[in-house]
Amino acid sequence: MPTFVVVGAMGGVNTEWGIIAPNLFSAFTVILFRNFYLRFPAEIEEAGRLDGLGYLGVYRRLVLPNSGSMIASLGALMFIESWNSFLWLLVIGQDPSSWTAQIALSTFLTAQTINLPALFAGALVTIAPLVAMFLVAQRFIVRGIAASGMKE
Repeated sequence: MPTFVVVGAMGGVNTEWGIIAPNLFSAFTVILFRNFYLRFPAEIEEAGRLDGLGYLGVYRRLVLPNSGSMIASLGALMFIESWNSFLWLLVIGQDPSSWTAQIALSTFLTAQTINLPALFAGALVTIAPLVAMFLVAQRFIVRGIAASGMKE
């Protein structure tokens, strides 16, 4: 409810950014990044400080380039999460022109009729980008999740 109020006040109802923006910020993302940065070797940061870099320079030149697998895995996981989101898309996309594939698929199931062939064909088409994303990014997902694990 609060997310809808904020996005609605900013004019995000029936827009693409209203669908995408709330999924960019989540507790899951914060926890994974926190755990990744806690495990980041302090020696690399110290070497950057000895070379004359400030805190922002250490982050920009040393930490961020080494965070590639974490960023790629979170990007893939956030894409999968937002692609599978149903309730938020139903609430924020009130106009049929802004519906996503998942909302359009739900129209094949009504109280009067069930169009199973069209529903299954649509499900196959809508799952194809998800499978392609997973196949391309699965090594990044595994590497990023492993890199964010708890300290031993």
